[in-house]
Amino acid sequence: MLMRTVEMNGYRLVVYKELKLRDGVLVQGLPGIGLVGKIAVDYIISSLNLPKVAELTGPGLMLPVGNAGVFVDGDGRLLLPSYKFYLLPLEGKDVLFLTSEVQPVSWAQFEVAERVLDFFTSIGGREVVGVCGTSTESEEVEVYFAAAPEVDTSKLEGLNLKRSSGGTITGACGLLPALASLRGLRGYVIMGSTHTSEPNPVAARAVVVTLSRLLGFSISLDELDRMILEIKSREEVMRKMLEQAEKRAETGLPSWYV
Repeated sequence: MLMRTVEMNGYRLVVYKELKLRDGVLVQGLPGIGLVGKIAVDYIISSLNLPKVAELTGPGLMLPVGNAGVFVDGDGRLLLPSYKFYLLPLEGKDVLFLTSEVQPVSWAQFEVAERVLDFFTSIGGREVVGVCGTSTESEEVEVYFAAAPEVDTSKLEGLNLKRSSGGTITGACGLLPALASLRGLRGYVIMGSTHTSEPNPVAARAVVVTLSRLLGFSISLDELDRMILEIKSREEVMRKMLEQAEKRAETGLPSWYV
C-alpha cells in the first residue's frame, strides 16, 4: 500500500492513495447527538466496502473523555484517535466520507477543521456536508438542513428536507461546513431528528436515504433495518419487564417474585 506522510502544523496526515477528486464532496459523520451522523457514515462505508485513503492524527484528537491516550484493539495493538477518510467514486464526482471515534476537543475544533479543509481543497474538494442528529420532542423522524448563506438549497428542498428554524449546532458538524464556505466551498448540514440521546439508527437510516438520493448512489438498507428491529425487540422486552415489575409493586409482591 502506498503511504505518504504530510506534516500539517502539528498534525500528521497519512495518505494511502493519491487523490485528485472530480467535483469532490466531503461528508463528515462524527459522534454526536444520538450518534446519528456517525452511524449513517459508518454504515455507508461498511456496506459499500469503501477503501480508506487517508488518516489524520494530532493533539486535538483525544480520547472521547478528553484525555490524551490511545485505543487498544482486540489484538492488543495501540491505535491513536484519528480522522479516517474513505473514497466513493461516482459518475462525474468523487465523495470522501470522514469518520472517527472522537470529536476534536473544544479548543482544537477550529484547527482540526482547518487541517481537514487544507487537505480537502488540495485534492479538488468543492462541497462539504456535515451530518448529525438534532434534538426534537417528537419520536417521528424528520430530516432537516442548514446551509451557508450562498448555498443554493433548492435540491435539498426538492428532497423534502426541512429548513432548520434556528438554534445552534455544536461541534464539528456545523463548524466544518461553515469554515468551508469561507473558502468558497459549498457548505451545509443534514440532520436527522432524534428524541433521545441514545444511539438512534432510525434517524441514521433517514440520513443514509437522504445522502443516497442527494449524491446519487445505491445502498442496501437490509443490515440497518435488522439492527433497528433487534433494538426495537429488546426495547419491547424491557418495556414488558418494567410493566410486570410495576404490577408486582402495586400488589405488594417483591419485584423478583415469579
